[in-house]
Amino acid sequence: MVTYLVMKDWRINVFLFVSGVVLANASLDIAFHDTYYVVAHFHYVLSMGAVFALFSAWYFWIPKILGLDYNRMLGKVHFWIMFIGVNVKGRMSFFDASKTTGKIFNHDLAGPGGSPNKNFVMFFNNVQESKRAIYKALRGKSGVYLFINNITNDLYVGSSITLSKRMTSHFYLANSDKATNIVLARAMRKYGLKCFSLGILEICASDTIICSELEQKWMDYYKPRYNVLKIAGSSSGFRHSIETINKLKELFKKESHPKYGTVSSPETINAIAQGIKEFYLTHSHPSKGLKGKLSPQYGIGGKSVFCYNQKGEELIFPSINGAKQHFQVRWTLIKKSIDTDKWIDLNGELWIIQSLPRPTRQE
Repeated sequence: MVTYLVMKDWRINVFLFVSGVVLANASLDIAFHDTYYVVAHFHYVLSMGAVFALFSAWYFWIPKILGLDYNRMLGKVHFWIMFIGVNVKGRMSFFDASKTTGKIFNHDLAGPGGSPNKNFVMFFNNVQESKRAIYKALRGKSGVYLFINNITNDLYVGSSITLSKRMTSHFYLANSDKATNIVLARAMRKYGLKCFSLGILEICASDTIICSELEQKWMDYYKPRYNVLKIAGSSSGFRHSIETINKLKELFKKESHPKYGTVSSPETINAIAQGIKEFYLTHSHPSKGLKGKLSPQYGIGGKSVFCYNQKGEELIFPSINGAKQHFQVRWTLIKKSIDTDKWIDLNGELWIIQSLPRPTRQE
């Protein structure tokens, strides 16, 4: 009788491990797919369900085999300690897992262009070996990307309206000998690009605001360790003053420029040329036909240009190129005429061109 009563507790609990019946419902199965419910169900049934069944059999057969009975109270205590402990521990594991924002990546399932766990639009398992494929796949695209350190599993989330150019910047910093404080670049130098994977999380419109919003969403989701700035686009839209731009140009000109003296190999030059040819066979240049202020080159140069005519009128341009676009003359004419204190004929009118504004007259 004691054997039956205690065994009945273990046997009844075995029938409680029926969470799989819920997954037999097609609509619920879709909702619970790839969630911790399935993980909990798997471990609950295959682990604890089997253990409870073993104890049930133990309490039934051992007294018959040995001819000895056991203490009913101790048997009950054993059951309830196991029952409460298993369910409390199971619930704690489930709730802890629900707070987890990161994901475990199965890189073995993903080669170039693959998609592990269906999280990525595109996936490149070995960045070093996939450079050319990355440039080709991302040309002309905007979106959010994720770098994965396959050694430490640390992550970096970024976004760009020109993904191919952003990748060029990352790879250049990774291979450069110049000192840098960028965490991702230092990690790439330490472990090598071959130890990094690249996943494209989303492709979006070529809009800085949209990219920043999507980047923030994925940063909140993954909480990447390599991202020092926790707010996406925190420096987006920032414009240096003309004075700062000129100082930077002086600081990084000639030998001080990061790419000074670098020469691309013939293979690299041919690969770039071939990629550009293939791209423009099916795409048109986004700036084709744009002139004046609509031109992407308008305002490039950093140094403001101040023009004064004989009537004392003043025109200010953000760069030599801006003045050239306005007067419809050659760029070199504007460049050579700056700070010469000579009158220059521009479209039938005489102008003096300066790099600094005239001092205001005190009345």
